[in-house]
Amino acid sequence: MPRSIESETFAADDVCHSNFQSSALKMEAVGARRIFQRSIVKRGLKYAHYYGNGDSKGFISVKDTYGKDSVTKYECIGHVQKRVGARLRKLKSKNKNLSGKGKLTDSFIDQLQKYYGIAVRSNVVNLSGLQQSVIAALFH
Repeated sequence: MPRSIESETFAADDVCHSNFQSSALKMEAVGARRIFQRSIVKRGLKYAHYYGNGDSKGFISVKDTYGKDSVTKYECIGHVQKRVGARLRKLKSKNKNLSGKGKLTDSFIDQLQKYYGIAVRSNVVNLSGLQQSVIAALFH
């Protein structure tokens, strides 16, 4: 007898089968490679862009799928913004003379993160404008 889970109906013989037998760390890279490789055969297309975070092993596995450096990587602005805050907090923890009143506080780091994200989003195609906006955010 079929059963219903969140408005989807499954027959009794529907079984989930594993299609990956390795560590979870390798799963993203293998999955991305499979998707990119089958794109020509199944869809007749080539992916030109890969959107991912900075430490993505998925991009390394697909960048040469259709020839040397045939896929371009794009960073998610939110991930870059998050890394800025994380690195500033790490810098503050290593250099104790950077913390304290009037210096690199957590609320100031949050503000810098926010202004950095605004600067990047408003200057996506303008590198010199991006540089000026980021520097302005530092001295704001």
